[in-house]
Amino acid sequence: MTEAEQLLIAAADLTRRADGCAKAKREVPLSPELVATVAYFLETCGRLVARAGGIRATGPNEGLIEHAHDIARVHLGENR
Repeated sequence: MTEAEQLLIAAADLTRRADGCAKAKREVPLSPELVATVAYFLETCGRLVARAGGIRATGPNEGLIEHAHDIARVHLGENR
């Protein structure tokens, strides 16, 4: 299995869990390790943007950082 396949399977699993919990009107149970991993990803992307001066200046990382920014805005709130 390739790394891309592993990432896609993990994303599909999280999406399936989130959809099921949304339908059941309950929160998605996530392990502290998963939350820490996502937080690390967002922090790393934030540091890259800070160093570059903006998302558009991050070059080949721009698409990845755009996704991290979308996650932060949509799921964590505009002003956090």
